[in-house]
Amino acid sequence: MKVTIKDIAREAGVSVAAVSLVLNHKDCRIAEDTKKRIIEVAQRYNYTVNQQARSLVTKKSNVIGLIIPDIENIFFSSLSKKIEEYCRKKGYAIMIVNTDENPATDIELLHLLVSRGVDGILYTPSIGTEEDYQKIKPYLETISVPYVMVDRYLDDIECNKVYIDNINGSMQAISMLVKSGHTKIGCIGYAVSKSTTNSRVTGYIEAMKQFDLPVDEKYIYDGQYKVIGGYNAGKEIVKTDLTAVYSCNDMMTLGFLRYLNECGKKVPEDYSIISYDNTLHNFVVKPKITTIDQDLGKLARNSCRLLFKNINDEKSEPEVICLYPQLLIKESVKKLNN
Repeated sequence: MKVTIKDIAREAGVSVAAVSLVLNHKDCRIAEDTKKRIIEVAQRYNYTVNQQARSLVTKKSNVIGLIIPDIENIFFSSLSKKIEEYCRKKGYAIMIVNTDENPATDIELLHLLVSRGVDGILYTPSIGTEEDYQKIKPYLETISVPYVMVDRYLDDIECNKVYIDNINGSMQAISMLVKSGHTKIGCIGYAVSKSTTNSRVTGYIEAMKQFDLPVDEKYIYDGQYKVIGGYNAGKEIVKTDLTAVYSCNDMMTLGFLRYLNECGKKVPEDYSIISYDNTLHNFVVKPKITTIDQDLGKLARNSCRLLFKNINDEKSEPEVICLYPQLLIKESVKKLNN
């Protein structure tokens, strides 16, 4: 026999409305012991909310779309986990789609999520050129559901944005290398000519100029934010007189470290390294890599909070939240000025 919400209400000794509020994770003033009793009765009968039926009444799916550039990137998989955990507590499910850093796929997946009836979208744009973004912007201006740009953003789109100050993070990294006596510093990131949103490389360039150090584009390596990109950059770096490398994400750092290991080079004896993202603690990496840390929990919470606010209040004004990263000093930088 199928158990209904009325059956649960009758056994728990509460109203149908109270059961609905509790089982649909709505904010309410129902006492905690009453909430517990309702949940215990529902669990005893293995009752679950019929989301399709509920959607017909509320006109909401309780599903959030999440667009990320690379699910294999530890940073984005970790961020996705934080977002999923936060949304689940709020009674929302997540639909994750992956663009593989292809801007042409961004519009396709935005359209897909809207057509599937998601209540809102958390969106990290793929790295691309201004031409790529000119194709995406008109669609974003007419999108029918609220969205928040997470981690990366497009400058001239008025919307909710939550991001890390990557230029500040890059400045911290280069500053430490310079203070340790390094002047020949390379950067593994995205090719300067390929992206208008690559703020980590921009930060590297600005920091080098601030310390009156020459900026040579041949020492900015196009690592594509992938392990193989860092590995290939390593092949070129060992042919130079660079003493230090700033890697714009941990995936490229892993590739770079792999190549150094293959050719018998050591960190920090041969090359000092500062990486970005602080995800390498998930690996047995020696020595421990000095890194720029981002608070993923804070990034996820703020992004979700703005989206839920927009879902519940269509008139809410867009907000822009800038979070600041932190340099974590480990063992990968050699001091040349002792």
